[in-house]
Amino acid sequence: MAKVNETDQHDAQQVADKALADCGGNGAAARLLLAHQLIVAARSISRGFPRFGPAGRR
Repeated sequence: MAKVNETDQHDAQQVADKALADCGGNGAAARLLLAHQLIVAARSISRGFPRFGPAGRR
């Protein structure tokens, strides 16, 4: 797994803190919200990938 730099850790902590605040402090709800966002992002990346083609063909 790729290493996370200090700036990325700070940004991730801010996102997690906001999700927790948005869910009224409910940790389970915040994890569910973040998991949903991750799934949506992964689907978006997967759909856009064929547009660019395989790496190295530019």
